[in-house]
Amino acid sequence: GSRAALGEIYDHFATDIARSICRTTKRDESFALDCLQETFMKLASNPPRCETNAQLAAWLQVTALNTARNMFVAERRRNQRETSYATSQYRREGAHEAPPADEILRALTQTLDDAERDLLRLRYATGLSLGAIAHSIGCHPSRIESALRRVVARLREGAANP
Repeated sequence: GSRAALGEIYDHFATDIARSICRTTKRDESFALDCLQETFMKLASNPPRCETNAQLAAWLQVTALNTARNMFVAERRRNQRETSYATSQYRREGAHEAPPADEILRALTQTLDDAERDLLRLRYATGLSLGAIAHSIGCHPSRIESALRRVVARLREGAANP
């Protein structure tokens, strides 16, 4: 239950769990890190009773994959809400069909500054990992991850509140 123990568990298991999430879900490192963070939050708030490292590893793997599944469901629901909202807004303005998604995205990205657009382009258009982007910019991957989260959150907020 101590911070030191949690840190040791993280150091011992985090890399394998993140790789497993990436491999199983076919998603990127950022998604795996989100799942890993949620898993360790669950571990910290309600630790399981495990007699061996193998039991703990199994609990972490199952919890991480369940977290990934829950995140997929939440993402799908959010996308459905956003699409539904964008379509209803477009129809209220007199159009009969929704604008293409790339039009919506292009309009939203115009609200970002050049550095934010470059960050999105490096991560999602070229598919660079957080580590590769951080190395090219000269900072820590967690800084890139935080910046991407903020930018994506602003885009989502803009899509929900045009």
